[in-house]
Formats: sequence, structure tokens, C-alpha cells
Amino acid sequence: MKKVIFLWIVSITLSFTGIGQQIYGGGEDNPDLKTNQETLNQWQDLKFGMFIHWGPVSLRGTEIGWSRGPIIPIVEYDQLYNEFNPSLFNAKEWVKTAKEAGMKYLVITTKHHDGFCLWDSKYTQYDIASTPYGKDVLKALSDECKKQGIWFGTYYSILDWHHPEYTTRYGGDPRPVENSDMSKYIEYMYGQVKELIKDYNTRILWFDGEWENSWNHKEGMKLYQFCREQNDDLLINNRVDKGRKGMQGMFAANFAGDFGTPEQRVGTFEPDIPWESCITIGTQWAWKPNDHIKSSQECIHTLISTAGGNGNLLLNVSPMMDGRIEQRQVNILKEVGGWLNEFGESVYGTRGGPYKPEHWIASTHRENRIYIHLMKWPSCELVLPKPSRNKILTVSVFKGNPLKYEIKGENIIIQLPENPPNILSSILVLELKKPASDISPMIVPDNKAIGPDPNLLTLRYPASNQYGQGNQKILVNNIKGSLIHTDGQWLGFEANDFEVVIDLKTKRSIKNINVGFLQKQDSRIFLPQSVSFLQSEDGKMFKLIKTIGSDNTIQDGIVKRNDYYIKTEDLTTRYIKISAKNPRLCPSWHRGAGKNAWIFVDEVTID
Repeated sequence: MKKVIFLWIVSITLSFTGIGQQIYGGGEDNPDLKTNQETLNQWQDLKFGMFIHWGPVSLRGTEIGWSRGPIIPIVEYDQLYNEFNPSLFNAKEWVKTAKEAGMKYLVITTKHHDGFCLWDSKYTQYDIASTPYGKDVLKALSDECKKQGIWFGTYYSILDWHHPEYTTRYGGDPRPVENSDMSKYIEYMYGQVKELIKDYNTRILWFDGEWENSWNHKEGMKLYQFCREQNDDLLINNRVDKGRKGMQGMFAANFAGDFGTPEQRVGTFEPDIPWESCITIGTQWAWKPNDHIKSSQECIHTLISTAGGNGNLLLNVSPMMDGRIEQRQVNILKEVGGWLNEFGESVYGTRGGPYKPEHWIASTHRENRIYIHLMKWPSCELVLPKPSRNKILTVSVFKGNPLKYEIKGENIIIQLPENPPNILSSILVLELKKPASDISPMIVPDNKAIGPDPNLLTLRYPASNQYGQGNQKILVNNIKGSLIHTDGQWLGFEANDFEVVIDLKTKRSIKNINVGFLQKQDSRIFLPQSVSFLQSEDGKMFKLIKTIGSDNTIQDGIVKRNDYYIKTEDLTTRYIKISAKNPRLCPSWHRGAGKNAWIFVDEVTID
């Protein structure tokens, strides 16, 4: 008999029109200056864009803007442009890469916090025209986007730590600010922004750097008004003003802006607020040699979660110093594009919901269809709440066979195939009698058959940033690490124990717990001396379930994965702790005797 997953729902009374009431625009000083709703709707339909951070800093492989002073001496940083000669830059290839990834728009850093401009601006010599390369990168990109049918957008930093008239210094800049005149800098900025609008046909103005005291709410509303006067079809993000709350990205109606900008995270479910998550494909915004980059599955799941929350995803790539986008990044983007080529109908032109996204499920809708995205595949029947005030006509695998289902009370019970149709992410389609936009949002609660929420894992000791980048999500992402410890699916701990507490949110019946470790002694990676499994009702007092020991006294050149597995005989608890003891030092027989030992941990499963 198959197991049944029950997804109980709580109805919430929110307006759910799919577009929401138009309340954003020019802020409290410009109550009649509203966002261009038609352009906003078109942009929301695009769903997926390419962010590009690039400039002379790629010569050093450090973060853009922030490196000036703290990492690279200011005198050296400000002269990098004299070495910048990206002779292999090819606008056609960049835009082609975006298009093959399924991206529908592109936003590039025309001027970051370091003040360097990627176009031939008549207002400064600190630009691409003054480099050995000399060619106008921005013009080439704008023209190529138009040819290939990609929206062209421009990032512009309001702050400018290089400009003498900007009234805030950063990174130990010794220049005095007493004689700086912010009004002169604002005049300079307006001139450059007008160039981007008039000469480069930007469709999106993506501002940043609004948080410093040199900028204020009044100036933000003025800048928004100025931009919209130049071209009413523009979209302008909320960082033009002071409405962003830290990196949370949303804003109130009294601030100027057309959409919110959560950073390095997926935004929350917001059916009535337009937003866009900006997230890096690597670990920093600008190019970094040998950076850890996200897998295609992680990128796809991020896109699905974003679309399911009713947002757009602006995924950042970082070209190298010679002008090429790194082939590793290109390969990942092609895999994402391949998935979208098959399943794009469930993303483009949709709106989020009606089921609020969780770490394993998200939904989108368009017209009379609901697309159920299953990022983790339950090997059993799936029970979903029946859409309110609507009739389900059919249920099927996306572009696949119809599925058997039955209505029981307020639920629909769907018979699932044993295996997911697509290894990256699979989709079910609910065909309805009436439009899905009329359905109120529904909350998907915990589901014991899906596995732990990666956001509810607590590591006692930090993992090394050298390998899995300390990303605890890889512990429960259903992807086992290979025998190559640098594949991005292992968390490494140098001379440190591994200890994780997993909050299951509610008490659950547990039958099995498993965790994987790597042995690669030639790389000083040893199995833990012991692995202990503990349980708790309150997350404070833990009781030992079982301890499993390992023997690292024998020299063993075999590279292998070792799973530590226990049966828990129908244990019921809320918290699970897994603790693994690091040998600390390489044993006396090892060529690295006395040096720090590592343990590498992989997938945790709780059934």
C-alpha cells in the first residue's frame, strides 16, 4: 500500500489578482507619477534575466567596488583601467549565452561603487574609452540585445567613491570631503543617467548604493521623476530611493521605485508586490579564479522558487579579465536553458501561486492551469488542497501522461509515478475549469516524507569556505557528492568536528537516519572517529540514540564514501542531532603526520 502525503492548508484572505493593485511609482512627493503598468507586466512575464558585474577589477579577481582600499590599495585600484584590455570581449557571444540560458533580459554594471564607467561618457575620462581596449562595450551590448530580442538594462551606482564631489569616503580614502559638493556630483550623475537612457536605449535602470547618508529620500524621488520624464517606458528599481530595508528588498508606497530587490536570497511570496531577486552564480559578484559556482539544479530550483513567489530572477555572471564569460558558467547556463526549453511554459508569462512555495515545492499559474513544481519527488501519492471555487478537469505530468486522482472532501489525491519525470525538477499540471488567478493563496505545511528544510539546519562549527562554501543546504539537497571532494557537494571541516541540529518543525515518526562521509587519505580526508545520533523534544536536552565508530589506524589508499546508517524503530521526535568527531591530526603513519585532518560530510536523509 502506498503512503499518502497530506498537505493541509490554511486559507488566508489576501487579494490575489496575479498583478495586484498599482501603488508604486514616484513616491509621496509625486502621487500621480505611477509605474508604467504595461511595461511592468511585460517584465514580469520575462521572469529570468542575466546580471553582469564586470570592470578592471577582474584583473585582480576580487570583489567589484568593495576591494578599493580594504583589499587593493586605492592608488593601485584607480590605475587598473590603464591595464584593462578585454580583447576577447564579444557582445554577440554574451547575448547568445544569455539567450541559450533562457534569459529574456540583461542588466550590466555600467558604473559600480568604484566609479569606473563601461561606456564612453562625455562627463568623465575614467571610462572604457580611456583603457587600452578603447571600444564602447555598452554600445555593442545594447545593439546586440536589440538584434537578438533581449531587453537591455543598466546598473548604475548612486554612490561613487572615486568621484571627488561625492561626499562619503570609503576604504581609508585619505582625500578630505570638506570641499566636496554633492550638488555637483548629482549634476554629474543626472548627465550620465540621461546618456544611458537616450544614447544606449536602456529599458531598465537598476540603481544601487543608495544607503549612504550622502543620498536621501527627497533626492530619490527627484531622480525617479527625472528618469521617467526621459522615457515613461522605463522600469526603475526601488534602490533609486531609500525604501529598501537592508537587503530585504521590498518597499512602502511613499518611496519611489517600480519593483523590490531582495539580494542573494529568494524573495518572499508577494502576489501584489513586483520584485526581483538578484543572486550570484558564484560566491561573489565579480569574477574570481576557481570560484565555486552553483550547479544547474541549484540555479533551476532558485528560478522555480522565485517564480513561485511571484518574482523575477536576475542571475549574475562575472566575465573574466579578457572579456570572455568563463566556460564553466556558460556550461551551467546552457543546462538551465535546456531545462527551460522543455519546461519554460511553466515559468514564462506565469504568476506565483496559488500554493505558497516551500523548500521542496512551488507553484505557478497562467490562465486555467496550475503548474506544480516538485523539487523533491515524493515516491507515493500526493495529496493537495483542492483549489477553492474551481473545478479540476485533469491532472497530468507536464507534457506527459494523465494521472489518476480522486477528490476527497477538500483534498485532491494524485497517484504519482514511482520516479520523477525529470531529474532536475518535475512538474504536474492541474487543468481547471476557470482561471487560476481567482484562487486565494494556500499555505503548504510540513511534509514528513519530503525531508528536512535546509533553512532549519544549525551547524555548531562553521564549514570551510574552500569547498562547499559553507552552504549547509547541500546537506539535504538530494545530491550525493562524488569521490571528488571539490565537486561542491561536500562540506569540509578542518581539525573541527561536524555537528548539526535538524529541526523537523513538528514531532515526526522516524524510521531511518543516514549521513555520508568521504575517505580520501592522500588528501588528509579521514572518516570521523565516531558518529553519534541523538534526539530531542525541545532542542535543548538531547538523548543518545546510537554511536557508530570508525577505524582510522589502518593506512588505506582507497577513496570511498562511507554511509553511517541507523534504524530508529519508529522513533517520534522533533529534533535530530548528528555529531561526528574529527581525528584532529593526521596519524603518525601518514605522510602529513601532525598536520590538520579533515572530515567531509555529505547528504543527510531522515525517513
